[in-house]
Amino acid sequence: MSNTKTPRRPNVVVILADDMGYGDLSSYGSELVETTSIDSIGRNGVRFTDGYSSAPLCSPSRAGLVTGRYQQRFGFEHQVSSGAYPERREVREEDGSLTPLQGEAEFLRRGIPLSEKNFGEVFKAAGYKTGVVGKWHLGHGPQFLPHNRGFDYSCVFYGNTSLQATNPNDPEMFNLKVDFHDEAADTAWTREGLNNIRRNGEIIDIDDYLLFFFRDEVVNFIEENKEEPFFLYFAMNAPVPPLQVPKKYFEALRSRIPNIAQRGYNALLLAQDEVVGAVLDKLKSVGLDNDTIVIFVSDNGTALSRPGSNAPFSGGKYSTMEGGIRMPYMMQWPGHITPGQIYSRPISTLDILPTVAAACDVPTTACQPLDGVNLLPYLSKEVESEPHEALFWKLAAYSAVRVGNWKLYLEPKNNIARLYDLEKDPGEKNDLAEAEPAVLADLKARYEAWDKSLPPRAWTNISPVFKK
Repeated sequence: MSNTKTPRRPNVVVILADDMGYGDLSSYGSELVETTSIDSIGRNGVRFTDGYSSAPLCSPSRAGLVTGRYQQRFGFEHQVSSGAYPERREVREEDGSLTPLQGEAEFLRRGIPLSEKNFGEVFKAAGYKTGVVGKWHLGHGPQFLPHNRGFDYSCVFYGNTSLQATNPNDPEMFNLKVDFHDEAADTAWTREGLNNIRRNGEIIDIDDYLLFFFRDEVVNFIEENKEEPFFLYFAMNAPVPPLQVPKKYFEALRSRIPNIAQRGYNALLLAQDEVVGAVLDKLKSVGLDNDTIVIFVSDNGTALSRPGSNAPFSGGKYSTMEGGIRMPYMMQWPGHITPGQIYSRPISTLDILPTVAAACDVPTTACQPLDGVNLLPYLSKEVESEPHEALFWKLAAYSAVRVGNWKLYLEPKNNIARLYDLEKDPGEKNDLAEAEPAVLADLKARYEAWDKSLPPRAWTNISPVFKK
């Protein structure tokens, strides 16, 4: 008999920030705050300069992230819901007409269809323990809930945000309303409805600062599953509103940042960095830091109405300009990804599922054809070509395609087509559409062919920021 043990498959921790801008982290140029823990993921592995989300809006970008497929391929182009009680609002088509279904019936039908497989389903089928903590926002009908879609453990809220601190009058808490999320009824400043915290589907009553509560849930999940391979999706509820943060972080930046809103936002980044540090420390304390793939990325850029930073790019959340879709994006896997790498070819959050599945020898044969690719051969320089021949985006009136250094920004309904050379013009200031007609025609044809391959979107979620 052989005493040779089968090597343990690596663990995976995917950490997703909510509405974090490209320029919010010190490793991506911020001089306002030092995000040492988050930055360490890039120092210990690879930092991507041209990493993209699949949408400039949280719900559809998450649908692409967890499936490795353009979310438009299964009709998930728009937000699945907005606010704690979306069923209380009228639902209208783009032309202003009422949709056939209203109220709960309309919202309970929205989500990732059963024909698609997400992280949890793929890894659970391969024998992994699976967990999700934080923000779900991928549908709240029974068939769309995480505990019914492959996750052994879930501790989440189903909506697009939730109250960080239940007592806004707490003298130890800094609170500030900064944009439309704060003014919309039943959106950010409540823990009711879809903003309730649910553990494996059951509402739980907690009084903790929510970001720290989720930190503890993640740390506990690692502790409880340290003896077997696990997949953990940590969808952080920061730095999205509501802007609430313990005052000690706010005061730590008083001498550096005079603007109160900007100081509060960066204080939340400090707290968020500390939470990521606690997760990394836990992996190390249980001896799993060298056996765990850790990925950090944001779902979309920060909204222009907030004191975050998408620098050096134009646009922000909702827009397919670079500020809406190019993300802080890092990955570490000690012994497999050379530390200190900077990778500058375009990649996507669609690549996360195929990359970690390949690393863990987890089959994706049950999935529909993936749009993402396994990045490991590119990071090892085994493959020198571009990971993607083209990347595409489509959200309401905004679209885009990137091929190499060329980017075509589109608003088809407004007959807008602007061409940029991102290597020379990352801020998208100099439209080259007239100067480069052949490039314009090529990228436009690629986008139109991709667009024609998509089914109609499965629902419409009108936002006042979308141009019609």
